[in-house]
Amino acid sequence: MYSQTTIRVLGGLLSAYYLSEDKVFLDKAVDLADRLMFAFVAPLGLPLASVDLKSRKAIPDHGNPGVLSTAEAATLQLEFRYLSHLTDNITYWRTSEKVSPWTFNR
Repeated sequence: MYSQTTIRVLGGLLSAYYLSEDKVFLDKAVDLADRLMFAFVAPLGLPLASVDLKSRKAIPDHGNPGVLSTAEAATLQLEFRYLSHLTDNITYWRTSEKVSPWTFNR
């Protein structure tokens, strides 16, 4: 699941970078985030349920195509905002903020 990868893997890489300051963790976080960004293909900017990390293609929920838990979408913001902060790349921030109706991206 997309949100679980973001929370556990991307969050873990960012935490490892924070604690160690070893750039390898930041580089891996950027690579993973770039692959995860392909989930944000829905018209409203909400991410689809899964991403094939190798092919970089978004995959809708197999059981409920077109359905996305708002809790799943909203939990992505912490990791993507922090990655934007670390890399000075606003794209991560703006993309994850699209799930919020009150954001400056609308």
